[in-house]
Amino acid sequence: MSSVPRKKIKSSAVFKISSQSLYVKRTDHNTNEVREVNVQEPLDITVRATTVTEPGKHKTTHIHVEKTEVPKAKPPVVEDNTATSGYDTTMCADNAGCGYKNKIKADLEAHPGVSKIIDVGVNDASDSTAYPHPAVDAAKLIKSGEADRALLICGTGLGVAISANKVPGIRAVTAHDSFSVERAVLSNDAQVLCMGERVIGIELARRLAKEWVGYRFDPKSASAEKVEAIMEHERKNFA
Repeated sequence: MSSVPRKKIKSSAVFKISSQSLYVKRTDHNTNEVREVNVQEPLDITVRATTVTEPGKHKTTHIHVEKTEVPKAKPPVVEDNTATSGYDTTMCADNAGCGYKNKIKADLEAHPGVSKIIDVGVNDASDSTAYPHPAVDAAKLIKSGEADRALLICGTGLGVAISANKVPGIRAVTAHDSFSVERAVLSNDAQVLCMGERVIGIELARRLAKEWVGYRFDPKSASAEKVEAIMEHERKNFA
């Protein structure tokens, strides 16, 4: 059996806490959607924890924690910067996606994040042009520098993504939710977003397109090295 302390016992310990980044919760007040965003904010503090055990008691009766050193921190750099200038955006679809393309095109033409729209078709459901052709045409506009972004729509969003990725330097993704659209740009520097008219509702598709043109990749972010690794594999395997 342990003895009961006959006098007050005070113990202290010092902990150093270091971190290069943290996650913060961000709420979209229009949709009430809550997302976690990676914030590149270095944290380096020293914390002192003190415990006090009173005479005649086995248990610690008081614990006090205080920050004893908080270096002046730089303003946090949030990973998801919004675009500061408009994108030249190309769009395409096959006959399974032209309905959505035409509706979203009208939205983006009025969006401040879009400088101009380059529509490479198809524009009518009666046009049976196979999806690889307009998808590659749109991707080539990015490769040549005539466009910054491309929004491609087919029945599932899969075929146009596969096709666009056959053009060197292109990173095309299929995404049907806000988080994936965000990370496609901020983590992967994907220039091409693909969606499927038979997969996603029109209102969500319109919203995702507007969100997409609001993001800009940060070439100084931790993700830049990974994107470069992707491109290095492309250079090695498809030179």
